[in-house]
Amino acid sequence: METMKGPTAAPSRQTRNWRRLVNPKQFALLGAAFALMLPLILRSDYLLLVTDMGAVVAFVVLGLVVLAGFTGLVSLGQVAFYSIGSYVAAIVTTRLGLSPWFMLLIAPTVAAAFGVLVGIPAFNLKGPFLVIITIGFAEIVRILVVNLEHLTGGPFGISRIPSLKLAGLDLARPLFFYYFIIMLLALAMYGALRLRKSRGGRALIAIRDDELTAEVMGVNVKYYKIMSFALSAFLAGFAGALYAFLTGYIGPDLYTFNESASYLCMSVLGGFSAVVSPLMGVLLTLLPELLRSLKDYYMLFFSFILMVLVLFAAWREHKAANSDSDKEMGA
Repeated sequence: METMKGPTAAPSRQTRNWRRLVNPKQFALLGAAFALMLPLILRSDYLLLVTDMGAVVAFVVLGLVVLAGFTGLVSLGQVAFYSIGSYVAAIVTTRLGLSPWFMLLIAPTVAAAFGVLVGIPAFNLKGPFLVIITIGFAEIVRILVVNLEHLTGGPFGISRIPSLKLAGLDLARPLFFYYFIIMLLALAMYGALRLRKSRGGRALIAIRDDELTAEVMGVNVKYYKIMSFALSAFLAGFAGALYAFLTGYIGPDLYTFNESASYLCMSVLGGFSAVVSPLMGVLLTLLPELLRSLKDYYMLFFSFILMVLVLFAAWREHKAANSDSDKEMGA
């Protein structure tokens, strides 16, 4: 028995040393410092605006982390909830004159309600069947947006959407909006991390790992699946409302299937991490604009960077799988 302790103890020591080297609190402080200095690094209102849009996308990606990463439910229809949040916020503020701050809560709540409506019939669906349902829902929403011209503006969209104002500051200005949304995103990522460690988060992960076993252990699978859909839709709807108030214009061309596929790719490249995946959303939104100076070659470099990120994500998953197998052998 003594001879078994040496090999099984070595990986744990390596893990402890790695955790000492990459302390989560230190990493968070470095990330916060970099976020505060980023406007000084970019020195461009346009690049800062693109970064703001990337931070908006990060909320959608975070919703996918909860849905696909925690619960194991893959969706290609997040753009539907994103558009619902945008159009509800835009229509009510431009037609009824309600406060944008009020709609920042109401619009995502409406999106979450639609998330529940999708989650209920999709409860018994898995894999490709669930993906098809979410794609179909997103397409239905897009068609309605295009054809309900009296309400949504049809293909012309909605313009002159009022911006958020705080203490006399117009948050539509890229710099003000940047610090505002970075603070919100940090809170959202912290909330997702807390959710993962909570009882509800452990229930979601149990459903992802083995739905039947989770149900036998007393987990209300239907409730937690619908809750996951609702929370994911809420974050996407919140992002949609933020986008409407940032840009002052929305149109159906902004909410296509390609966007949903991009959100899922960002989540996958981030390993469905509550921290890395949203930041990947910001990076992959900003990176093409940073490479524009390369002119005809910028897509080549962007594709190469994407390929490197994919290989790194695959290597990380391989290492994680090997680590889990080593632990099982040691046990």
